[in-house]
Amino acid sequence: MDGQKQLLKFSAPSKYALANLESGQIFCQHYGAYNDPFEFWSEIVTGIPDAGREPERFLSALRTWGFYFDSVEEALGEPLVSESVEEYFEECASYVPPFDVMRKKMRIACFASQRDNLLMWSHYADGLRGFSVVFDEDALVSGRQEAYVLDVAYTDKPPAIDSFIYGLAWDQDWYSDVAIRETQKRIKFSGETERQAEIETYEASGAEALGTMRDMWQRVFATKPVQWCYEGERRLLIQTDREDDAPLLWQYDRGAVREVILGERMPETYRQRLMAVLEKHYPEVPITTAGRARDCYSIRID
Repeated sequence: MDGQKQLLKFSAPSKYALANLESGQIFCQHYGAYNDPFEFWSEIVTGIPDAGREPERFLSALRTWGFYFDSVEEALGEPLVSESVEEYFEECASYVPPFDVMRKKMRIACFASQRDNLLMWSHYADGLRGFSVVFDEDALVSGRQEAYVLDVAYTDKPPAIDSFIYGLAWDQDWYSDVAIRETQKRIKFSGETERQAEIETYEASGAEALGTMRDMWQRVFATKPVQWCYEGERRLLIQTDREDDAPLLWQYDRGAVREVILGERMPETYRQRLMAVLEKHYPEVPITTAGRARDCYSIRID
């Protein structure tokens, strides 16, 4: 398990961490609560791209649509594109999400990906006095359409997000899904088995569109300065309809907890309280201990 990317919640030995574990909930914040002034700082590009003034953006939009050209002239020389691009782009403009509004409604929880990260145990678990909860990512978000996990990207400059490209990707994902279901019906009721290959094509198209959308979600909600890369951070995003900036306590299925790792320097009184919570609510969950290795600066877990 050590070599795999995991989902770990490090906590100091606080009453709040204990209460959240006991209640089976995760504290999720509004983006405005983050201390880093560079957090969620991005450029959001809007509007339909102009082929003359924004050739690269125009060609990028065409690629999202499924057309690959080396130049605008080549693209507009294709009748299938030139005759329908204006109408299609106008239609997709209505699918563009209001990222600024959506960012305000999102609630976010931060996780780590490495169980033996020395700095995480030092900074976020109060120098091995706290603990870490290891979650099963699939079990945590399974069946919860409002929740998903993203890896944080670390860059040396603020990201740019083209909201129109997102609208195109959303439409391509929707179209692929509809096409798959329609083709499956034809195969089932008309016996057109030769259409099976079409489903694979639509699945690939949908996966590419979904990848484009997830990449933009990462740029909007999960991009940080490269100086923070030691954290190997991952994020749980919860979509809400809230208009305020208050935090959210998000309930999870207790079966999503796969392991609890205790810091070796945890105060005994806190350890006893934590063990009581684990015995009552997580009796089958393995409990291990993180400590300092004897012969080098590293974390051992056993």
